[in-house]
Amino acid sequence: MDLIKEINDKYLALEAEIDQKLEKVQAEELKLERQNERLAETSLHPPAPKVLSYEEALLRNTNTLKALEIAKARLRSRSTYSPVEKLLQQALQNYRKELESLQEVKDKLCDREVLEEEDNLYDLVMQNVIEAKKQQSQTADV
Repeated sequence: MDLIKEINDKYLALEAEIDQKLEKVQAEELKLERQNERLAETSLHPPAPKVLSYEEALLRNTNTLKALEIAKARLRSRSTYSPVEKLLQQALQNYRKELESLQEVKDKLCDREVLEEEDNLYDLVMQNVIEAKKQQSQTADV
């Protein structure tokens, strides 16, 4: 009999515990239903917009204008100064200088080649003139 009584007590305790949990769940469901009803009422009848006094409206407008001026100044300063832009401009200038110096070196080399060609051409012409004079003098002697 003690064994049966222990089993009954055990199951009675479990049943009581389940009943308590069930009551808590039902209480929560009722609470949620009430909240939903309140939300439905407030959504159907929205509160009237707050009417500001002249002083409150003036203060709000002044603060809004200040915030706009600050935002405008920040945008202006960001648009006029950008470290990235400065770095890019510097890199571009360095690149252009490097190209100009390379072009100057190339031009100097081309000038030297042209001068050497002119000198060679002059030497060839002079040799031809000398040979022609020699031939003339030889033909005149004959």
